[in-house]
Amino acid sequence: MIITFMFAPMKYQEWQSKQNRFIAMTGCSVEVFDKLLPYFEEAHNEYLSKYHLTGKRRSGYRRYVMYKNSPLPCMEERLAFILSYIKLNPLQEHHADLFGIEQKQCYEFVHGFRVILDKALEYAGCMPAQTDKELQMRLLELIKYEQVLLHDGTEREIPRPQDDKEQKEKYSGKKKKHTVKNALIISTACAILFASQTFSGRIHDKTIADTSYSIPAGFTLFQDSGYQGYAPLGVQVIQPKKKPKGKNLTMEEKERNREISMNRVRIEHAIGSVKRARIVKDECRLRKDGFINKIFASCVALHNFRLLTNPFCYENKLT
Repeated sequence: MIITFMFAPMKYQEWQSKQNRFIAMTGCSVEVFDKLLPYFEEAHNEYLSKYHLTGKRRSGYRRYVMYKNSPLPCMEERLAFILSYIKLNPLQEHHADLFGIEQKQCYEFVHGFRVILDKALEYAGCMPAQTDKELQMRLLELIKYEQVLLHDGTEREIPRPQDDKEQKEKYSGKKKKHTVKNALIISTACAILFASQTFSGRIHDKTIADTSYSIPAGFTLFQDSGYQGYAPLGVQVIQPKKKPKGKNLTMEEKERNREISMNRVRIEHAIGSVKRARIVKDECRLRKDGFINKIFASCVALHNFRLLTNPFCYENKLT
């Protein structure tokens, strides 16, 4: 009797046959995936020639060769692995089972490929500025052909800390959950120029703006009423007028607020696109090496890459 072994197709091949399924599982279309793949392959081979997947530096330089018996035997499957993990935010046991590997291997792949993905997105020029110095360099170039910016903050849920002091620090009265927060600055094309470092959920958006970044003179800045009092020198600030206590806004003021909201909604669209990745929308359980702090910039860069490959999504300018 002859026994034949049937090997399941790789997940990349399985998902590729249906566009909607591919987007649901990875967060990007097949076309975007194919454009990201060369950057990922370059970063992958360069990183693993110097470091082990665990992050430990190799004793010497070696040309990376992918073994045929590797549980993720091709570059497409490896990119699909990390993109689907970011998109779905699954339990590692479930994700390991999905790709036919052990949980321990899944753990190493997630942390190793996340670093490689960041490098790939950096090579593609899609990583946001994360310090005020980097932001100033970008705005210096941007002001030559565009002078309108929008900024806002966004919160992400995290597991309830065990330490009492940390519980109070991370508790958000607005969300009634334990959260962390990041501030974003975008252009009129919805490209995210800046993503702040991660702060505790109780920190106010204006406090982050005062301490983390500055907007140089010459720009027009759209913001919501939560930034009341934030007005950098030489910057035209546009924000909705708050309803006076015990009084009502006039029809003209309501109409002006509506116009501002129609323009400012672009940053909400950008945040929604970043949170297409469930790992920054739902509770993130990974804590090793500051993963919660680092993964947000990765998701921002993925948004920028999708925008870069479809530059006409937000071609209309602000009024």
